[in-house]
Amino acid sequence: MAAPNNRYLGKFRGRVIDNNDPLGIGRITVQVPDVLGDEPSTWALPCLPFTGQEAGQVVVPPKDAGVWVEFEQGDPSFPIWTGCWYGDRAELPPDARRELARPSELKPVVVQTQLAHKIVMNDVTGPDEGILLQAKNGAYIRITEAAIVIAAGNARITLQDGRVIVNEGQLTVEPKR
Repeated sequence: MAAPNNRYLGKFRGRVIDNNDPLGIGRITVQVPDVLGDEPSTWALPCLPFTGQEAGQVVVPPKDAGVWVEFEQGDPSFPIWTGCWYGDRAELPPDARRELARPSELKPVVVQTQLAHKIVMNDVTGPDEGILLQAKNGAYIRITEAAIVIAAGNARITLQDGRVIVNEGQLTVEPKR
């Protein structure tokens, strides 16, 4: 809603048009129909959890992603993207869809790229508990209270109870006594 002097205050729903920022600082252009109609925005600065000299978190949403947009001092010439939203459950990463469907107050933290590289942190007791770091090809590292498993293709290394177990027991290194 426009404030006096054509100022737009609050958050507005938008969609990413372009995420290839020529300055390489995480800016995007967005479509924000409630403010800009059919016109694309100028480059919207990111609002990130933390930044610093050669430090920080950089996450840039893909084209067509839903984003929340605000405007610096309400001026539509100075857009800021402040976060993202899902329009439909099917847009969530598969691990998030599965885990969020479970009746539990403990919810996972899922970070997944468009090509399915992922980190899943899950506190729910069971086979998915712990931390999973997985590449799109399926190679992974899983860390739980009981073990660390490193796997790629048919190769698997398990560190458990002081032992190193290679390929399901083909080689076992026992703890030093």
